Amino acid sequence: MDPSLGRKQEGDHQEPFRRRINDLFFELWAFGSNALVSWCATRHGIDILTVPKVRLFNLKETHPRVFKGRRRLDPESFQRIARSLETQPVEIRLDFTIGDEESGLGHDDVEKLITNYTTLLTDYRAVVLLDIVGFSKHTPEAQASQLATLEFALNIAEETCIQKKLPVEMKRSTTGDGFYLWNSKTGPKADIALFVLMSLFLTYYGALKRSITEKNATPEIRTAASVGSHYTFYNPRKNIVGKSEEYIVGDVTISVARLVGKTKTNQIVIGAFKRPTADGVAEIRAEQMIAMAHEELTKFEGIMLFGNPVDRFAFYLTGPKRQDGSYVNQKMRIVDKHGFEHFCFNGKVNVFVEGDDPYFAGLQHLDLIGHRRPQAAR
Repeated sequence: MDPSLGRKQEGDHQEPFRRRINDLFFELWAFGSNALVSWCATRHGIDILTVPKVRLFNLKETHPRVFKGRRRLDPESFQRIARSLETQPVEIRLDFTIGDEESGLGHDDVEKLITNYTTLLTDYRAVVLLDIVGFSKHTPEAQASQLATLEFALNIAEETCIQKKLPVEMKRSTTGDGFYLWNSKTGPKADIALFVLMSLFLTYYGALKRSITEKNATPEIRTAASVGSHYTFYNPRKNIVGKSEEYIVGDVTISVARLVGKTKTNQIVIGAFKRPTADGVAEIRAEQMIAMAHEELTKFEGIMLFGNPVDRFAFYLTGPKRQDGSYVNQKMRIVDKHGFEHFCFNGKVNVFVEGDDPYFAGLQHLDLIGHRRPQAAR
């Protein structure tokens, strides 16, 4: 007997249980008015804690646990949080067992299902904002074509990262005239992977601009990226069991939106962020992370770019030249339309290709102050 067939049959009996739990969660979610903050398996079923979303965000400082970590708690922790929140658990009796995969559902199954009905806080994640310049001036047909071209280049960039086994699972949401991009995986390596993906996107998009002759299909863009915190929301559906669409909003999305509002056509800006290392004993600054992404891009040397192998990538931050010939990573200050300060760097991606002219993404430092020099310079 085919082992894979046996595994399929083994999992089939659990599907009705998943649907019943999903229906239960959907009802408690109340069309998005409540967040499901934790759960606990009991002898007779499952206990669930819900909090109205109008109250939820006032709990961030006093009860950060409602936004972080696994939603499953042991009975003692569950009751302690229920008392501190002054919330009465919802007790549900079931005719199948939670925690026993043979006769019911495993803990991981329930955890995956409840995530769709939570609001989670991530302290550090890289986010990229791609913005089409002059988008509103184009016809709906041209706008659709432009977004399709960006999406095509993004999909190629993601697949290229996956082939090189980078820890990346790209998520995106449209802003109307562009995309927010983030990596569903977290941690410094995942953030570096997203900066690599951004560099590859700019590379493939540059190649498309060079090769596509269709008018308005490859617009000018501007790019902002940073690392920071955000909330994640989900959009579950009653009759769909599985991972829902997710959306993010928070400090990092606000930051890149403010940055891109002051970004010039074809420019790349990188927020002056800092984030802890994976072990939490040190911090990584924007300058270091871009250097790490540049180093990671060496793995992609030799990939084919529309028929020509890439000889070398260069991903760096720009700035003035020192007397010894090296360059300073120039931190820049901008003030957004609300009067808030933001600090950032100007980024550059250069791609040198065998048998073809190089590709350049981003502006040089001197472009920002009204002077020009050959594109190969910083």
